[in-house]
Amino acid sequence: MASKAGLGQTPATTDARRTQKFYRGSPGRPWLIGAVVIPLLIAAIGYGAFERPQSVTGPTGVLPTLTPTSTRGASALSLSLLSISRSGNTVTLIGDFPDEAAKAALMTALNGLLAPGVNVIDQIHVDPVVRSLDFSSAEPVFTASVPIPDFGLKVERDTVTLTGTAPSSEHKDAVKRAATSTWPDMKIVNNIEVTGQAPPGPPASGPCADLQSAINAVTGGPIAFGNDGASLIPADYEILNRVADKLKACPDARVTINGYTDNTGSESINIPLSAQRAKIVADYLVARGVAGDHIATVGLGSVNPIASNATPEGRAKNRRVEIVVN
Repeated sequence: MASKAGLGQTPATTDARRTQKFYRGSPGRPWLIGAVVIPLLIAAIGYGAFERPQSVTGPTGVLPTLTPTSTRGASALSLSLLSISRSGNTVTLIGDFPDEAAKAALMTALNGLLAPGVNVIDQIHVDPVVRSLDFSSAEPVFTASVPIPDFGLKVERDTVTLTGTAPSSEHKDAVKRAATSTWPDMKIVNNIEVTGQAPPGPPASGPCADLQSAINAVTGGPIAFGNDGASLIPADYEILNRVADKLKACPDARVTINGYTDNTGSESINIPLSAQRAKIVADYLVARGVAGDHIATVGLGSVNPIASNATPEGRAKNRRVEIVVN
C-alpha cells in the first residue's frame, strides 16, 4: 500500500510543478527615481559636450554698430613731428621720415628755397614705424616762402604751422594759400607776421628820387605773359633793357618782382608758374648788370587781379609781372 501510495504521489508533484506560475513584482521608488534622473543627466552631459557656451557664440541682444575708423583722420593724428626753419642762408631740418623716398620728396620740394650758397643742417632720421606729411607736391609752399628770411614750418599731429616775418601781407597770404592747396586735409595755422615798413631814409636825389615812377614810365604797366607761358618776347627785352639802366643808375635801390597768373587752374600750379615768370625777368635784369642781391622774386599766383577773369582779355592782363621798388 505504501508502495502504491508513493506511486500515487509522484504524479501529483509533477503536476504541481507544471502548473506553477511566476509573477513580476511592482518596482520600488528608488528604481523609478533612477529611471527619470539618469536620462536627464545624460542629456545634460551631451549638451555640454556638443553645444558651445554663450561666451563663444557672442553676446545676445542687439549688437552695437561698428563705425569704421577714418584712415585719413588716423594717419593725420599719427604724423611725426617735423621742423623746417630758415635763418638767412641756413635751413635746418629736424624730424623723422618712414623711408628715404619720403625724405627725398622733401628735399626736392625745397629746391625753391635752397638757392646756391644756402647751408642745410640735416637732422632728419629714418624710422619705419612713423608716418610723415607728404611733401611730394609741396614745392609751391617753399617757393612762396622765399621772400621770408626766417620762414618756418612745423608739423605736429594734424596741424601745419607757418611762421616767419613777411615783407607784406601778400607774401604771407601766398604761403598759406600754397599750404592749403598742397595739404587740404591738414589744419593750416598761419602765424607769419608782416613787418612794418622801415623808416624812410634820406630822400634820394636826381634820377633816383622817384625810381618807381621812372620804371612805370619805362614799362608802361605790368609785363604781360601768354597763356600758361613764362617766356619773354622781343618787346619785353627792350623794356627790360631800359629798366636795367634805371636800376644801375641807382645802385642802392632794391626791387621785388611779383609774378601773377589768371585764375585758371589750381594754386598748386599757378604759384610755381607765377614764380617762374618773376624769376625769368629777374634773371634777365641780372644778366644786364643789375646786382642780383638787390632783386627779390615771388610768385603770388592768381591773387590781386587787375582785370576780370571772366573774359579772355581780362585774364591776359592778369598774367603779368610787376616790378616794385622797395
